Amino acid sequence: MAESLPESLEDTIISYLKGQEICPESDYDEAKYKENAEALVGEKVKLILEELLLKVNKRVVCKDRYQNLKTWHNQYPLFDLEDFFPDFCVDEDTMRALSFRESLLVSFLDNSDETGASVVRIEGDSREVVPCAVGSLCLNIQMVDANQPEDRPTPISSEMMDQQIMNTVKAARQAMNSANNVGELDNVLKEKLVQYEDLLREEVRANSKKFIVHLSSQFDIDGQNSGSRVTAWCDRNFHTLEEKRTEYIREVGKECITEKTLYVALQRQKYYICHTSNQEGIEERKYYKLTKTYNMICEGANFLLMRYLAIKRYTGTFELSTIYINGDMCRNIYECTGPVMSIVNDKEVEICRIYRCIMEESGIVHQCVTVMTTHGRIISQEWEGCPYILNLNPLLFMEDGKPKPYERLILEKTWSNDMELLSKYLDYKTRTEMKMKTYISDNPEVKDILADYVSNIIMLKPDNVIAFTMNYFQNLLPINIGKMGYFEKPNEEHVLEG
Repeated sequence: MAESLPESLEDTIISYLKGQEICPESDYDEAKYKENAEALVGEKVKLILEELLLKVNKRVVCKDRYQNLKTWHNQYPLFDLEDFFPDFCVDEDTMRALSFRESLLVSFLDNSDETGASVVRIEGDSREVVPCAVGSLCLNIQMVDANQPEDRPTPISSEMMDQQIMNTVKAARQAMNSANNVGELDNVLKEKLVQYEDLLREEVRANSKKFIVHLSSQFDIDGQNSGSRVTAWCDRNFHTLEEKRTEYIREVGKECITEKTLYVALQRQKYYICHTSNQEGIEERKYYKLTKTYNMICEGANFLLMRYLAIKRYTGTFELSTIYINGDMCRNIYECTGPVMSIVNDKEVEICRIYRCIMEESGIVHQCVTVMTTHGRIISQEWEGCPYILNLNPLLFMEDGKPKPYERLILEKTWSNDMELLSKYLDYKTRTEMKMKTYISDNPEVKDILADYVSNIIMLKPDNVIAFTMNYFQNLLPINIGKMGYFEKPNEEHVLEG
């Protein structure tokens, strides 16, 4: 047996045994080894093969168990962002940072007045087109608990796991033909698998939280009402578990709404796709294998990913895939330039730009740039060749760029700079003052009543001012005296006959 083994393999085995302290270096005698090479090598090789074979079988069982648990909890062999971000981690703190609501304006960029001239704003030597708001968009991302229902039967029971372990050990015995301490190794293997099972369950329990992404927009296109809806269910690795996307437009003079929908659902080892269009009369259903869609990121998960890139201040380029509204797969390339300081709504904040390029199978290319704060809030988004943009409300109070539970407009600091608002305020103030003065002059008793009330309060100093005030003004009410029966008109039955 020793002659059949290459010398390099023998050296490797002996080095391994020395490292494992199975064959201590102090007991190793080269002369003795050469004399008894066949017996020594045969025994050690058998032990090594036994250990390696059990490790391989244990790894196979653990891998199967891990895949079963991942399948049960909708975790499939999809893309891993650690390939692009070595320190990628979405813990609960990061999930809370990603979960907030924001509102944006949908604006028409190519403004023109009634004469057809472009409306521009001049500040110093700069000239820029003023966006005209034609609608709004609301994006809400929530972190939710996504534990499996308690009444759902467990796909793999403990008995099935024990059977898998016994099958593995049996296969190991047959492969090794004979082993001295198989029983002991069986117990160790079973114990390790049970520990690994507990570890997997704890990992799944810790990763039970998911994201709900809801996007809704409504805006005007040439006098026609249009908008979009996106509702998505994503895990913490930004994998799309389920998503429904809708785009619609209500054309002038038509009762029905032109609508396109796309439904995406993750099933066992595949994605289910359903695309409908009532204008074209299409209802297309198909399946994509995970070999084609393993790196697909849909629109809901796209907003999650961009928030993460902005919060982590990522700089670089990477490629995933996405799916278009017609159900076709597309290339999806992201490029992040890193954070820089900028002025947003008269406030200096740190922003980053994320460039996105979508390439359809037909060769059509769509490009957009999204400007976000380093807290994940969208400032603007523009698509190449599209006159409609998303932009932050110019009256919104930014502070440090962090998202707030409730957005507030600082009108007390901005309205005086707006000539239209200032003119409306002065006109309203003048009209209100004239109404008040006219009413007081037409009703002089108001001054007498208020003067008498104030003098009574000061003189009597009541403990309960509210009760005193209620009694005071109730005494000013006219007295209602009940009418007696003989003042009423008599009924016919009460009239005396002569």
